[in-house]
Amino acid sequence: MTSSSAGLYSRIEALVTASARILIVFSGFLLISAILITCSSITGRALTPIGLSAIPGDYELVEILCGLAVFAFMPYCQLSRGHISVDLFIQGLGPKAMAWTQLLGDVVMTGLVTVMAWRHFAGTLDKHAYGETSFILQIPVWWSYAVAMILLALFWLTSLFTVWRDVVALRTGSFDDHSASGGEQA
Repeated sequence: MTSSSAGLYSRIEALVTASARILIVFSGFLLISAILITCSSITGRALTPIGLSAIPGDYELVEILCGLAVFAFMPYCQLSRGHISVDLFIQGLGPKAMAWTQLLGDVVMTGLVTVMAWRHFAGTLDKHAYGETSFILQIPVWWSYAVAMILLALFWLTSLFTVWRDVVALRTGSFDDHSASGGEQA
C-alpha cells in the first residue's frame, strides 16, 4: 500500500472506530433510559395507593429505545468481530486461511446489511405514508424507523470498511488482531 493510500486508510479507520465507539455509548444511554423508565413505571404501579402511577406508554418507549440500542450496537459489533463465528477447523490452517474466511464472512454480512437497509428504507417510507402511530403515546412510528435507518446506514458503512480492512490485510500479509484473532485489542 502506498503512503497516501495508507494515510487515507488510517484516517478512515480512525473515523469508523470513533463512530462505532460513540454509537456504543449512545446504545448504552438508550438501554439505561429503558431501565429507568421500566423501574419508574414499576415503582409507580406499586405506589398507586399513595397517588403515584405507572408511566403512560412505558412499553412503547422501552420498545423504541431497545430497538434503537440494537441498531446502535451493530457497527461496533461488526468492527470488533463480535458476531458469531466458528473457527475450530480453520484456526489450524493458519492466519491466512482465517483472513480469507473472515473476508468471506464480512462480504456476506455486508450483503445482508445491504438487503436489510433496502427493505428497512422501504418500510420507513411505508410507515411515513400511512401515518401509523404508537397506540398510547401516538408517536409516529416512522420516527423510530428513520433513526434506525441512519444507524443501519452506519452499520452498512462499517461493514464496507471491514471488507476493505480484510482485503488490505490479505494484500499486505498483515494479519493483525482485527483480521486474524477475531477480536479488537485495546
